[in-house]
Amino acid sequence: MSLRTERTWLANGWRLLHFGFLTYLWIGFDDAENTFILLLLLFLLTSLRWRFELPAVFLLPDILICVLYFPYTSVSYYALALPIFEWAQRGRWPFSLSVFVALGFVPFFSGWLLWYFVLALFVGFFLDRYARNLEQWKKEADEQRKARQELERVKAELLEAQRSVSKQAELTERYRIARQLHDHLGHDLTGASLALQAHAYAEDPEEAKSLLQEVKSRLERSTHSLRETVHDATPVAPIGIENLERALLHFQEIDVSLRKSGDLLSVAAYQWSLLEACLKEALTNIVRHSDATAAEVTVQVAGAIVRLLVQDDGTPRENNAQSESGSGLRSLNMRARALGGSLSTSADNGFLLVCVLPLEQEG
Repeated sequence: MSLRTERTWLANGWRLLHFGFLTYLWIGFDDAENTFILLLLLFLLTSLRWRFELPAVFLLPDILICVLYFPYTSVSYYALALPIFEWAQRGRWPFSLSVFVALGFVPFFSGWLLWYFVLALFVGFFLDRYARNLEQWKKEADEQRKARQELERVKAELLEAQRSVSKQAELTERYRIARQLHDHLGHDLTGASLALQAHAYAEDPEEAKSLLQEVKSRLERSTHSLRETVHDATPVAPIGIENLERALLHFQEIDVSLRKSGDLLSVAAYQWSLLEACLKEALTNIVRHSDATAAEVTVQVAGAIVRLLVQDDGTPRENNAQSESGSGLRSLNMRARALGGSLSTSADNGFLLVCVLPLEQEG
């Protein structure tokens, strides 16, 4: 039910109660025909407001009709509670208070009438504040929803940027290694090969010795250049499966075994980052929310996917956090979807986490 519909139903409820009370006064205390006509006119005007969203100025005919019927029926005084309520529930306090104050000068004014007007004013005020609060809550909820959507969009963009940067860094490093091998190692090896060919035709012993020395020098430079290239290409920090092995090495709470298969070198660095985060989250949940004594971690590369499975031998505790409702798993699930993969968990036979990511296809 929308805010406008809910407010309309509450307002219509008060209107029906008001007309029920006026009908009771008419039947019980004043059975004049004039009262029936008064109620009929007021009901027609109220029905128009029920059906259409009319401006507040359209309440003036109600007041005019009630004032015209003052000399004929006392019910007309109680009927003025309706415009007081209508203006109050629309936030038109000056109009409601002006009518309320003006009624203090009519000859029929009594304590019961005063309390009835106060009730109408209070109910109108309550509906007005209720509608304003609902509108504020709805606005805040919309802002929070937009903020969450924006945050998810930014996270997805960051993941895509990380993926792009990782790919660009890989291509840049490949180009650097290829250029270094071509500029240094390739030239020296080519020179050594030509020197060996010239040595086969050399007749002067001194010239042959000089050519052999040149071959030796070029091979030494090539070996040194190759070692430098390999050293520069070797990462200082562990990456890939080594990162997972190091995480398991420092995890001493339960026994954990690791199985791996497939071409692990085909998994990109940013994918290893997500797999490592999934592994740590799974191990943390196992320790905190399960009575497991051992767990098995499997990393498989098959076809065009890489799959991480974490399975323990325990049973989840009550009120555990090993479900996708957890904030950690929700965040990882979103990251996996951003990379075109999926993350799923199960607690049917111990705690199981499965993360599947698609491998990059060589262009």
